Amino acid sequence: MPSGDLPVEVCRSAELFLTAVDELAPGLVTGFYLVGSVALGDFHPSGAGRGRLSTASDIDFVAVTDRRVEPGSREMAALAEAHARTVTCFPRPHFDGAVLTWTDLAAGPDHCPDVPCAQESRFTPAGRSGLNPVTFCELARHGIPVRGPQPTDVDLWADQNALRAFTVDNLRTYWRPWWQQMRQQRPLAVVVGLTAWFPVWAVLGVSRLHHVLATGTMTSKTGAGRYAQKAFDPRWHRIIAESLSLRTGGAEGRRGYRNPLARRRDTLAFLDTTIETALALPAKSPE
Repeated sequence: MPSGDLPVEVCRSAELFLTAVDELAPGLVTGFYLVGSVALGDFHPSGAGRGRLSTASDIDFVAVTDRRVEPGSREMAALAEAHARTVTCFPRPHFDGAVLTWTDLAAGPDHCPDVPCAQESRFTPAGRSGLNPVTFCELARHGIPVRGPQPTDVDLWADQNALRAFTVDNLRTYWRPWWQQMRQQRPLAVVVGLTAWFPVWAVLGVSRLHHVLATGTMTSKTGAGRYAQKAFDPRWHRIIAESLSLRTGGAEGRRGYRNPLARRRDTLAFLDTTIETALALPAKSPE
């Protein structure tokens, strides 16, 4: 997607942030790239639910500087103020990302120190949000430049083996414990399980990881749902179609559940099977 074809919500937030940081610290940000759902062509600015349980997309970015921005510096204050102006003016979608150096991009996430970053529109001068193989590989393969050279013209870390290892670890240390927590009949787990957010996050999220391990390539949540419809047993098609419909506001098909309890049950069963199936997949190089 060329930068000129970006959704209006993305353009206005990116432009405001860059205008503000250029005013406050001229020449500081020399690169600015969009990753996440925007870069993968799956941006949905509005969705069911609120806050952390919303199905709406975030605006994910990587800003690049020529030198390290030190805590307590005038430049750090400029980044914080530029981000604050942006999220105050446009509180939704969330404006999330990390500020790295060009050297960081070549070195990879494990060699980055804590950096200025924002998660759920909350800015911190030193954190690790986005410092993982997913962000780096998305930038290298799908990143959209708003400022700076094309990703193909930059020395970018994109280690396929590290991406696979990170994906496997994510399934084991996040998704399996999360499934175990959500399957309990405690009030909070049940309430969350009945939301529209639940199948979108779970079914499409785990399908994305299965896609990475099966194909060696990355895809969006919607792309993962389409992949799952073709790759998985027909018994899962109903919950996959439901998740796709919720993700896209009905553009990918009709809703299939009237009973949210049944939807929760099938989401949990899908997770249980798909996590184990994904972990059993052999290593696959990108085609």
